[in-house]
Amino acid sequence: MKKIITFIFCLISSLYSCSQESQIQNLIFTGKSIEEAIKFEVNLNSKVDKNYATIVLAPELYPYVDKYDLNNPKQISRVIPNDFPANIEYYYDKNSREVKYSSYKWAFFNRIDDETLFNRKKLQELVEAECDKLNKYSDFFSKLEQILDNKYSSSKKSILKTEPKEKLIEWENDNSKATLKLEFQDCNDKKKLLPGWFMISFIEYSK
Repeated sequence: MKKIITFIFCLISSLYSCSQESQIQNLIFTGKSIEEAIKFEVNLNSKVDKNYATIVLAPELYPYVDKYDLNNPKQISRVIPNDFPANIEYYYDKNSREVKYSSYKWAFFNRIDDETLFNRKKLQELVEAECDKLNKYSDFFSKLEQILDNKYSSSKKSILKTEPKEKLIEWENDNSKATLKLEFQDCNDKKKLLPGWFMISFIEYSK
């Protein structure tokens, strides 16, 4: 009986792991139109948020912003995979309906109350738990890098930063540019014991 229970547990764990890997392999939109992007997100059970303001891209963010007549972005709240919720924006050209600029942010911010903040023991326990979370974000970054290596296999890849607390990779070709970045607070710094934050951001745009 114990062997059967162990087998079932291993099978469930294996299926869950495969499901998570499958989700991660389908996190970057590869189509062209905004309609395709929305369909892609709906299939991931994402929520299309309502825009309450006009959002305009600055040339510092998008050097080719004046080349297109961009509509207000479609803003997305994504819940898959469960450990890495994301906020996404798709900017698209009003005429062609093609997505020209995409911004993805997978972020973790630990908001705590004053009681925890000023309790050294509780804060230490919190930060130790965050370190485990950080390892997951680092692994997630590596998996995204693999996905983008496949997507931009014929593009020039530049590793601009490989610091422990900050990584930055770019892919570029004649038609587009993509940037993947990881940045986080050092949760191992005992002298500056603070609740941490981690962020992975990915931006890609058409030239």
